[in-house]
Amino acid sequence: MKDDYKYLMREEIRDTIKKEISERLTPVLVGVEHIQETLRVIGPASACGQEIEEIKRKVNLTPEEVERVYGLNAATLANKRTKGAGPCYIKDGGKVLYPQKEIQKYLNAREILTNGDN
Repeated sequence: MKDDYKYLMREEIRDTIKKEISERLTPVLVGVEHIQETLRVIGPASACGQEIEEIKRKVNLTPEEVERVYGLNAATLANKRTKGAGPCYIKDGGKVLYPQKEIQKYLNAREILTNGDN
């Protein structure tokens, strides 16, 4: 009988400790989940920003890099190339590169002044 009482006391103590740990740990786990979700959102964005800064330091860009940095669709650039339009580019074999200075010149030539720009 005495052993049964000791066993029940141990079980009660164990249950009390589990409950207390759970109550204290739950807010921490919620906070960790929130931090993880924030990092999932921010992580790629900051990596993307760093990658774009690295691309901007290059002299010549691929059509995909032009799209990432300047927002000119790579497919549109390819279409313009076939028509002899668009920004000046370099072609070496099958590789197409756009000098950044030519992209800037192309965009500047298409700048439209509005009445508010006087």
